[in-house]
Amino acid sequence: MQITNNQMLCRSQTFEIYSGKVSIHDEKMSCSLKQKFIACNVLVLFLILLFYLLQPQDAQISYISNIAIGPLIPLQDNKTLIIAPYYDPRESSLIRILAIVHHTVNNFFCLFYCKQFGYVHVAAEIDIVQDEFGFPYETASLLCRIPPDCDFNYISVYTNRTKDISQIPVFEISKHPMGPFSANFTVCISALFGKFDNALQVIQAIEMYKLLGASRVTIYNTSCSDNVDKVLRHYFQEGVVEVIPWPIDKYLKTSTKWKYVKGLDSEIGYYGQIASLNDCIYRNMFKSEYVFLNDIDEIIIPLQYWDWPTLMSNLQKRYPHINVFRFENLVFLSSEQASGSKLWNHIPGDNILQRLYREPINITRTPPKIIINPRKVIHTSIHSVIKPKGNIRSDKRQDAIVFHGKNTRDENILEKDWIKDDLILRYNRSLVPKVNDVVQKLFPKD
Repeated sequence: MQITNNQMLCRSQTFEIYSGKVSIHDEKMSCSLKQKFIACNVLVLFLILLFYLLQPQDAQISYISNIAIGPLIPLQDNKTLIIAPYYDPRESSLIRILAIVHHTVNNFFCLFYCKQFGYVHVAAEIDIVQDEFGFPYETASLLCRIPPDCDFNYISVYTNRTKDISQIPVFEISKHPMGPFSANFTVCISALFGKFDNALQVIQAIEMYKLLGASRVTIYNTSCSDNVDKVLRHYFQEGVVEVIPWPIDKYLKTSTKWKYVKGLDSEIGYYGQIASLNDCIYRNMFKSEYVFLNDIDEIIIPLQYWDWPTLMSNLQKRYPHINVFRFENLVFLSSEQASGSKLWNHIPGDNILQRLYREPINITRTPPKIIINPRKVIHTSIHSVIKPKGNIRSDKRQDAIVFHGKNTRDENILEKDWIKDDLILRYNRSLVPKVNDVVQKLFPKD
């Protein structure tokens, strides 16, 4: 029997055994067997794909290229900047996404990546930080209720319901932040800006914070000089300073003014200070026992005690139900009559040891600053807490004051009316050698 080559392409030879006798039969076949083979391969590939799709969603997330890193992530609407999402278990389990939003935006949606059952869309509640400054852009919390039984590590937010989720930013989030505090006192410094160059002030302020009891200083940085950058790097390596990049002027027209007035060509006040302070609260909520909200030229100094641990221990004993303490802000000025230390004249910046005079009290010029229990605050403004979970106490120069090293003077107050107050010199003997060590390391004299 002969079989041509063409026949062999769609034929197979079969061997049959009968009573020890082997016979060979030609089995004519069509190409259907080959087609069945292809179909089986397609089925196998389909099952593999189905198996992959049914795997936990976080396995797929590792392939997403748009995982957001850092604060101030713009959404596609060009009217929203996402700062960061935070797990907030205080009232009910929710994710609080801090954001800067234009006042015309009123719809947000959250997208949870649930490991068990895939993507879940949830409408977000918008909770605006109700300040009185009136700029077009406001700080807000976008509240996303966690879906029942959703085990997730990632969340997204967007303004319009969409089926295309490939372009929206994805945020990784820690769901279990509770644990021992890594700091007793954290100082939150709202944004440095304008190529900030007051290097000596930064060194002295951080060394004073450390003397008073701070474990961490969180600084939001929009723009600083090379000198200040060198200082921040030093304290970052020391483990004291956490620097948060804050490039808000890349996205919005910022203003150094507090209040918006008609015709002002600005979209947000003071480089988003309210936004950065609220972010600092949530960033340190489960890391720090207390959080101080102030500027780099301000130091809360106890009047009856040496340091913050002693101050707060006594205050909490006397006022166990108080979670927010407000302290009067007093302006201290340099004077030709003030000698202070002349050790560091070669470094750019102001010397707080020469601020031995202060202005008489002027409430409109010197609004208070705050120490808070961050777990008992929902929202804050700059000088007062907007949504506390507890009581507030305003201290009338009884236990502490805010030492404010301000360079601008109240023109209505003559220098002869300034009040001699050398409070800062209490720390002179401890402060000078510490500042000296840093200065000699970073800015040695030629």
